[in-house]
Amino acid sequence: MIKVCVMGLGNIGLPVACHVSKFFQTKGYDINQTVVVKALAKGVEASTILEDADIYVIAVNTYYRIDAPDTSAVENCCLKISKLNPDALVCFESTLSVGTARSMASKYNFKSVAVCPHRWWQHDQVNHGVVQLRVLGSLNSESCTRATEFYNTLNIPLFRVSSLELAEAAKLVENTDFYVRIAYAEAVKIICDKLGLDFNELRNAVNTKWNMDLPEALLGIGGECLPKDIQFLKTILNNAPLLQGALETDAIYRKHLKDSECTQKQESKQER
Repeated sequence: MIKVCVMGLGNIGLPVACHVSKFFQTKGYDINQTVVVKALAKGVEASTILEDADIYVIAVNTYYRIDAPDTSAVENCCLKISKLNPDALVCFESTLSVGTARSMASKYNFKSVAVCPHRWWQHDQVNHGVVQLRVLGSLNSESCTRATEFYNTLNIPLFRVSSLELAEAAKLVENTDFYVRIAYAEAVKIICDKLGLDFNELRNAVNTKWNMDLPEALLGIGGECLPKDIQFLKTILNNAPLLQGALETDAIYRKHLKDSECTQKQESKQER
């Protein structure tokens, strides 16, 4: 019987473990005992002790810290896997900087490696949950065969690409594109506020055009993925004015919201 271990039981890893356990003998792993308890409550067998498995799914967080990608949690997982079963299929679902998976495969002598970034969205898990079309890149033909069989069993449709690096880049480009589009919407919202126009009405109007999809402008671009992934992509380029402009626009928009809130409070006090 094939044994699967899902490493990292946070926002992404726990839903992954819950789904995988429907098809395989599955064990969840996390260094945080509180997270393990939460997984156990969801019916997932879990532990803070990593065990031997045939397939490891890495779903730990990655970060952008001190002006550089921080994938130390991913490397820690790889180190532990290498001591237990370097012949296992290692599937990276965490967001990686381009080249990370191949570097880990070489460093730890992994023979079967795949990158299949998650597209899970907590606000619509029916349409955008664990089961949705995913990009898959593989180290070699054996890795591709093993990973394809694994994800096919999970009923996850795949779009296969030619390399690990392309799959890693796809995740970064997807989220960076969304970040840039939201930043543009924030700039439009600032313009609307200065002109006394209703942004939502304008948004609805322009989105009637077939090639328009202007996002909402809410409270700034947050969450775990978007602010990090644009930075991951930006580190590859020595000069990225569009990406830098998007980051600066979001900062300007946040200040605009704060200034508007202060103005509204002052006007409210004057009315009293």
